[in-house]
Amino acid sequence: MSCIDEILNLVKHVQPFPKVVQRVMGMLDDPETDVKALAEIIQYDQVITANVLKICNASYFGLPRKVSSLNEALVIVGHDTLKDIIVTSSSARFYKGAVGDGYRLEQGELWRHSVATGILAKHMAKKHIQGVDSGVAYTVGLLHDIGKRFLNTFVADDFKRIMIKVVRDQCSFVEAEKELLGISHAELGGMILKKWEFPEEMQLAVLQHHDPDALKKEPLTALTSLSNALVVTMGIGVGADGLATRVQGEGLKRFGITPLDLDLCMANLLDDMEQAQELFHI
Repeated sequence: MSCIDEILNLVKHVQPFPKVVQRVMGMLDDPETDVKALAEIIQYDQVITANVLKICNASYFGLPRKVSSLNEALVIVGHDTLKDIIVTSSSARFYKGAVGDGYRLEQGELWRHSVATGILAKHMAKKHIQGVDSGVAYTVGLLHDIGKRFLNTFVADDFKRIMIKVVRDQCSFVEAEKELLGISHAELGGMILKKWEFPEEMQLAVLQHHDPDALKKEPLTALTSLSNALVVTMGIGVGADGLATRVQGEGLKRFGITPLDLDLCMANLLDDMEQAQELFHI
């Protein structure tokens, strides 16, 4: 079996993304959805229920007593925070272990980079980029590098050849990855989101976030590409491929983001990452 055949076969056996998550996310988009209806769905997923209660009882919320009821917890966290908790806790299971070592990322760093990209994408969607739902932006940012999780071993096996090509041809890591493995982690990520039945715009944003003209594409794709590049420039989840990531200024110009806006985004990201550290144990 060829390398590309092995990789594509791997996709067929990727663990499904929890169906309850997408159902709840759809309910949260409806402002008329009440806590009781949410609790009736969430209670059937023990992992999500446990995480909602655990996070709600974190010192970040500063509650005077422990919350033991799912209904009570849902009232306290609110819809926006609940979305983040559900997507983050459901995605975390795919990033356990040394899932980025093939990219020369230390254990946990791929997950940290993914959370940071999600947070930054959400913030920029709220403040600077019209037409992109902030919850969708967060989810795509969180999952944009999911392909690395499953391509990791193949990259490790061919790492030396990939880096030789990057240096020799002055190309990006993802371009060398594509040529030598037959598929890039971005393409693989798009395939995985398709298997998980995420909307097409989310699939495309993951698939195209390393495209040379990503910043000229649909707003969600451009936002994902830009957020990923900015998080890399901050040194979060750089890895071997990050050193060969092309950062372009056109995205900032397209959305009217000034250097001051960028500084504020970066400062907010650092603050939010501190909160995420406590809530999600990054």
